Amino acid sequence: MKVNHTLQLAAFFISMFMLTACGGGGDDSAPKPVTPAVTPAVTPAVTPSVTQTIRPLGPTTFDTALLAGSWITRCQSTNNLAGYDEQDTFNFKGNTLTTTKFFYTQSTNCKHSETALQAREMAKIEFGAMVNKGMDTEHTKINITPTKVILVAMNENLAALLDDTNHTSNESIYNGYGLTGWDEHTWKDLSSIEAAKTNFKINQVVPDILQISEKMVNGTTHKVLKLGAKGGTVDSDGRPLSLATSITATKQNKTTQKEQTAQAAGLTGHWTYPCRIAKGHPKYSQLETLDFEGDKLKTAITFYLERCLPYHKLYNVAMEADIVVGKSNDNFTQIGITTTKVETRTNGPYASNYAADFNIRNFYNTPVADYDTPLAELYFGYGQTDWQKDKWKDLSTVPEAIEDLNIGTQVPDIFKISTATDGSKELKMGGYKGLFDINGRAMSLEDKAAVLQPK
Repeated sequence: MKVNHTLQLAAFFISMFMLTACGGGGDDSAPKPVTPAVTPAVTPAVTPSVTQTIRPLGPTTFDTALLAGSWITRCQSTNNLAGYDEQDTFNFKGNTLTTTKFFYTQSTNCKHSETALQAREMAKIEFGAMVNKGMDTEHTKINITPTKVILVAMNENLAALLDDTNHTSNESIYNGYGLTGWDEHTWKDLSSIEAAKTNFKINQVVPDILQISEKMVNGTTHKVLKLGAKGGTVDSDGRPLSLATSITATKQNKTTQKEQTAQAAGLTGHWTYPCRIAKGHPKYSQLETLDFEGDKLKTAITFYLERCLPYHKLYNVAMEADIVVGKSNDNFTQIGITTTKVETRTNGPYASNYAADFNIRNFYNTPVADYDTPLAELYFGYGQTDWQKDKWKDLSTVPEAIEDLNIGTQVPDIFKISTATDGSKELKMGGYKGLFDINGRAMSLEDKAAVLQPK
């Protein structure tokens, strides 16, 4: 079973989620794709700070519920990091905004296995008056106050450049800022570094405007978010006076509409996967089972050091979820999966070692799970202590686990059931290495299938 890689993506948030052809976004003035630079610009570019007095926004009639959720830009070449493509996710929740920027190897359509760098920027937001009400240019004033920025290199090349304090260039604010000890897949917080605080305007009010409209994408109406035009005319507060025509994001609709029951779709029963490598890691393996009954799914995963041998057992994960089965076509059937409970326990001859390891594992010392590291990276200690051998620990209420594992949030996925040459039924869920549509739903199936076991 998959968790949403967008939120990890997402997730935490998310992950996790994307398709080049869906939705707007980006900057039409960005250069056309070129061959990725061998040494992309990743060293400090300090923008001079300007002391500015910004008038209070005053009362607002804006409904924050209109923004709530995730919005995604299209995949495109970017000026933010030379030689790479970029796709951004905006996650609005109340009066907070989390922006996750994904940088990919150029000309790969932002394929998830080609992620090079991620940046997560947190901010507080407040809303003001509506302007030009009833017109095409209608928009709402907004102030954005960045509070935190963290970076993670997703390949060795980027990690080495971020770690090299002698690497000098002024072309990107997404750089190492003199910090050392950058490791592949491990987050670092830049928020207290003066140069980064200046470049990312940490704790500075950034005046902007926004507009929410609608457009058709593949026959479906989607909401579209536009922000203010950058580099254009501004008012006395520095607030854009016009909307960007190209910097847009399309809202992800993660709700799967029920079209059929799990039994009618052929899902009901006990499915087992063969021993397989965990997310492509050369040493970790996993055995996984899926149990569908009614509108419920129970997933059990056992991780091994290698080859799924009993004496290589490391730990177990048990998950419970609600499911909704959606539309079908010739290629796959839609399914929505809402994880409600996640438990983990260390088990086997290495259990004591992993219990001790889990006691010290948290967000900043655990590698980000991606497509070349084990799925096990999703199920670390989450800052919890007192892990003991063979004792289950419930992670369902831990904030970081809720984000990483999308607990309580419906994750869109796909599946296909087919008949093997020996007559057995095979189930494939959505693949994690390819592309995702505008709603974060996989567009291809996983490589290996689970087999339906006899009753």
